[in-house]
Amino acid sequence: MHARIIITIAMFTASVANAHQITFLVSVPANTPADNPIYIVGDHPNLGGWRPASIFLARRDDGRYEITLNLPAGNHEYKFTRGNWDTVERSATGGDVANRRLNVTSDATIEVSVANWAGLQPVKSSSVVGNLQFHRDMASKYLANPRTIAVWLPPGYDADDSIRYPVFYMHDGQNLFDAATSAFGVEWQADEAADRLIREKKIELIIIVGIYNTPERMNEYTPDRDAERNAGGDGDKYAKFIIEELKPMMDSTYRTKPDRENTAIGGSSLGGLISLHIAMEHTDVFSKCAAVSPSLMWNDQAILNRIREQKAKPLKQLKLWFDMGTKEGRQIESYSTALQYTQTLEKYLKKAHRMPDVDYKYLEVKDGEHNEASWSARIDQILRFLFPAK
Repeated sequence: MHARIIITIAMFTASVANAHQITFLVSVPANTPADNPIYIVGDHPNLGGWRPASIFLARRDDGRYEITLNLPAGNHEYKFTRGNWDTVERSATGGDVANRRLNVTSDATIEVSVANWAGLQPVKSSSVVGNLQFHRDMASKYLANPRTIAVWLPPGYDADDSIRYPVFYMHDGQNLFDAATSAFGVEWQADEAADRLIREKKIELIIIVGIYNTPERMNEYTPDRDAERNAGGDGDKYAKFIIEELKPMMDSTYRTKPDRENTAIGGSSLGGLISLHIAMEHTDVFSKCAAVSPSLMWNDQAILNRIREQKAKPLKQLKLWFDMGTKEGRQIESYSTALQYTQTLEKYLKKAHRMPDVDYKYLEVKDGEHNEASWSARIDQILRFLFPAK
């Protein structure tokens, strides 16, 4: 359904010589009224020509807004509104924001987040529980975009400097700990869950490293290029960033247990896909993986085909959690194809389960959806499986 909507909208934009198709995926704050249309405005006629209510975006099932436009090569400036300049996008605290800038060189998908809107109250204040440290604007020699790293430290971290801790590296870090930074105003509550489970002595004391995503999320979170989507393929560069740059910094800054037995990686959607890929390719670094609602359909199920062809051997020596909600993915007569893919993965693992070092847990979540609220509802189960109290 989304593809038909996008094509219909794009037809209303003018034909441009040597144009490129640019798809915008826009996350809006939780305080956005559900009945408000979202518009893009910018410095080209196909961006609305700075008319604040001329080109509107289609709302997706996951709560984001989407449009595909034909834009000529070169630099462009743009913003988002709710229909007029009195409702233009603002910073999280209600301040003015500069025009967004885009250098068009090829077809691309641009993922952006609107922090707040003029005319609305600012988004809710921080909901962080515990000790959350930030490393902002971390650069990489492998990736173009700097990013924020959020590090959650367990209760008592500062009280005893003799203790070292396992580490859980997680993607989409802005959605893990704080509703004020989450793309949809709903967080995973990874901090609340870990704090509670540690105090109840149900899991080990752990450090959680949240890696913020960037506008290159789709490319960085995918191991290969998807011809249908004309995107992806920087997953190995992203893996190098984590393994060669981020992990050494975490191990030297915090009291970690740096060995593979105490290092896990996880994420949801494309974050689940890249977690599975990185864990399979780097079992010398990671012994645990959480592939939450993984996008296994990427590039015509390339990762599933690889697992099948190698008889699940890439998963050997991994402790693997994977799951899927029954209401995720595109629906075909009420049956989710996304669910088919995770069921296929379990089938491959069952065939390989005679290998004594294959340890996995597969969960099908009744009525589970593809969003932070659903993932928050099972983060405690994920933590208990990966880091059970000893």
